Amino acid sequence: MRAFFYLLGTLFLLSSCGGPAKKKLSLKERAEVPYLKGESRTIFPASPNPEKDKRKSWFTNDHCFVEDTDGTLHWIGINNPYPPEGKRLYRYHPYLGHLTTTDPTGKWTRQPHAIDESEGTEYLGAPFIVKHEESGRWVMVVETWLDNRRLEVCWSDDLKNWERTKTAILPEKLWLTSRDPHIMKGPDGKYWIHIVATGNKGAKQSQVLRIRTKDFVNFEDPETILGINDNTWATMMESPFLVKRNDLWYLFFTYAHRRYAETIVVVSENPDHFDFEKNTLTTLFGHAAEIFSYKGKTYISSCGPEDKHFLNSQSVTLAELGWLKPVENDR
Repeated sequence: MRAFFYLLGTLFLLSSCGGPAKKKLSLKERAEVPYLKGESRTIFPASPNPEKDKRKSWFTNDHCFVEDTDGTLHWIGINNPYPPEGKRLYRYHPYLGHLTTTDPTGKWTRQPHAIDESEGTEYLGAPFIVKHEESGRWVMVVETWLDNRRLEVCWSDDLKNWERTKTAILPEKLWLTSRDPHIMKGPDGKYWIHIVATGNKGAKQSQVLRIRTKDFVNFEDPETILGINDNTWATMMESPFLVKRNDLWYLFFTYAHRRYAETIVVVSENPDHFDFEKNTLTTLFGHAAEIFSYKGKTYISSCGPEDKHFLNSQSVTLAELGWLKPVENDR
């Protein structure tokens, strides 16, 4: 009889507490998983004169998308002919191309080059552009050739005419080829510039760094938010891009010197630290992927000169980006 009442009491407790406690989900189990919806399709030819360029002699590489105050979408990025004899592919980078549209998968209109260094240093690297809310102007961070490959700030009122500052960002603290900026405004009210680099705080590894600024004149010391101990002399990563969804942060980057069109996504609860070994969430197709939302849809891009095949124009491709919801915890 005592055993009967003990069992009855246990059942009552379980029913009153809602049954056995649900299993606590891990970070990756709670995360949404990004994926490409359908095909990543070419959105415009790489060449300014595609009808005459039968040899597909132009290419695109790192780029950004930005929507202006009138609702027009701008693409600005590396857009060059393959180098003439005697020049090198990753040193002959004279142009930042510029195209506009109101339909990302429709017709794009080519504009004059955003910046032209064909009569100068012949080098312009990856750009990223945001609206600087405090001044009301557009600000670009771009890799340029000053005394060497450096990061530079440029300003514009219309996304067409750009004022060069010709001043390197933290030249004494950044590895010479620190590059591929992504910019967002953080919850601390500062602009976060994310780049790939190596050697920060003496660590010889592939790194994603964050540089904080309010005015794009004064910059805080770089912070390492992700490090991979894969080599001791350079960064094997490219093109970081940080996204916040609900309470989690998703760091996209191209592991380009492992597989050229491999975009890794690492999830974290803390935007200051991403653990590649423990919290890599998924791998996507894409090189130098950029993510943007326009007219209610979210897109992810790809590009790059080293993905050269017969059916590939070496231009920019685009797909819708979706997010798989985590499975409900029913256990």
